[in-house]
Amino acid sequence: MSIFDLYADRSKHEDLANMFSYAAQQHEHGLVANFLEKDVWVAEILRLLYDEKLLGDCSVAFKGGTALSKCWSAIERFSEDIDLSIHWADLSGLSEDEELAAWKKSIQSKSQNKKFRDEQQKRLMRWSNDLVEKLNQRFSQYNIDGLSAELEPDSHGEKIDIHFPRVTHSSNDYQLDHILLEFGGRNRGKPTEIIDIDCYMDSIPDFASLALPTASVMAYQRDYILWEKLTALHQFSTQEKDPNPNRLARHWYDVDCLLNMEFADPLNTSEAMLAVIEMKKHRWASPGVNYEEILQGELKLIPKTKRLEGIAQDHAEAVSGGMFFTTPDPFDAIVTRLEAAQHNINAHIKASQK
Repeated sequence: MSIFDLYADRSKHEDLANMFSYAAQQHEHGLVANFLEKDVWVAEILRLLYDEKLLGDCSVAFKGGTALSKCWSAIERFSEDIDLSIHWADLSGLSEDEELAAWKKSIQSKSQNKKFRDEQQKRLMRWSNDLVEKLNQRFSQYNIDGLSAELEPDSHGEKIDIHFPRVTHSSNDYQLDHILLEFGGRNRGKPTEIIDIDCYMDSIPDFASLALPTASVMAYQRDYILWEKLTALHQFSTQEKDPNPNRLARHWYDVDCLLNMEFADPLNTSEAMLAVIEMKKHRWASPGVNYEEILQGELKLIPKTKRLEGIAQDHAEAVSGGMFFTTPDPFDAIVTRLEAAQHNINAHIKASQK
């Protein structure tokens, strides 16, 4: 029996809730019931997107925190959104032969860059609206009340909310009550590797007879993930306007985990570093942020004290909200390690230029 058959029968919802509660008691990391439930739906959405090919012909890279936890167990936290990057040239309908010329044209001037961004935004809106339609057509076959997809208003095609009937309830409001699909249409969707993922409940023997979703996803290559994460911290640390600290501390935690487990070597990934910086410099410019500084050995992973205080508070709220499988280190310990990493990376870059 599929777990989704139980969702289709409202009289089984109490049984489902008890099942998730029991699973939480049996889970090796003590992951709470509402996270286990949401994880089932995250896995199912990934299965629809990749295995049933609802993403279409574009190369779309699965990345972000959910990829880190589901594909590599690289972080000890529950990541609830699905971060996807559509390869910009595929979205533009370009062949590999046409891609380089189109890139050069789009960065010739500010006007060409703006033209590209405007056109790409329209393409993404059409693509996302089409995906919402595909998802809802597929959801109608589940016969589950409350299962739907909708494009977030004013998101310009970059956010799709997946709503599902929750049978578990949380004692805190840190977790989103839906699944958020976040898309980028100006970035790379390559290079990727195929990785099989499953549900956290799959590790519990008592549920061996219950059909739980699995998926084969196209995960972004490790080198590129690391440098996207490092450059994100550089952006948050140097941008003129203070970023909203809500749900932001996870990025520092993630980078700390990646560096500690040697997920990818920041000192030996220059190709990815250059590619990510070039892309962000032209496609994701932000006031106050100079990605070229990184190439001079001026990577900044830690913002100034006042900005850091809000991020530290967000980390504390994530801990109290049960977002982690195991209790993470205090935020100041994470910052200390990242300061050391920042020094080592910058020293290596400067030494390589001599």
